Amino acid sequence: MFYIVCALAAEARPLISALSLRKDDHACPYDTYFSEDSTCVLVLSGMGNVAASSAASYLLTRFGFRPDRDFLLNFGSCAGSIPGLYLIHKITDEVTGRVFYPDMLYDLSSCGLPLSSEKALVTVPKVISSLPDPDLLYEMEASGIFQAASRFCPPHRMIFLKYVSDSGEEDPKNITSALLTERAMEQLPHVLSVLEYLGKEECPEELIDEDLYISTCLGLRLSETMRHELRQLFFYAKASGQDIESILSGLASEEKIPARSKKEGKEVINVIRDRLL
Repeated sequence: MFYIVCALAAEARPLISALSLRKDDHACPYDTYFSEDSTCVLVLSGMGNVAASSAASYLLTRFGFRPDRDFLLNFGSCAGSIPGLYLIHKITDEVTGRVFYPDMLYDLSSCGLPLSSEKALVTVPKVISSLPDPDLLYEMEASGIFQAASRFCPPHRMIFLKYVSDSGEEDPKNITSALLTERAMEQLPHVLSVLEYLGKEECPEELIDEDLYISTCLGLRLSETMRHELRQLFFYAKASGQDIESILSGLASEEKIPARSKKEGKEVINVIRDRLL
């Protein structure tokens, strides 16, 4: 299943039409659209990091994101020097300075996204009036989405696709809904191609060692939330071809496993994440 977050209706309109998504008529905190065959659900977050973070959390919890087979896609506009559609491999939050890395495990060159289309992006708190760095892209939601989704979704299951709508120097009044929709429509074939490609991907994560996972959870005294985080790390290790059993053996040799408390268990999870990423 694809979980799609768009900030604005103008950005999402071409996708909603092409995927024949229907609006959810139940009382929802965000406008939500879904496909009849339950393969896709899309939420409109509104502009800004806080709104995007909240909408992503709502979407992933309400519809039960499965990290072993689902994908999160953030699609939207950004400011940049060269028009086109870009696959984001690095996200920097301008306010906090934190940096996030969606994992590039999938070759999307056949979808019109070669290596040259990979770009770094900066999430800013307000619309910019110029490009501080012409080699970067600028928008207002990606870091919030990444941070919120990371509790549910491993980095290799997050796809950030941004299309350039303006150069950051235009009067914001000239960046109309019609312009955003027009630019999104131009990139629609590539986005649909990405969805089709990822929909055919096999899920090696299903083959994780459940016995090892359960014994590790018990050894680390994990809460339900922390168990979910650890399962995501097992999924990531499997998908990226890393030997998590060796990492766990090393932590046992360092006497970090078993843990004496949930707090220590949480610290071990962070160590595992650092060694995998």
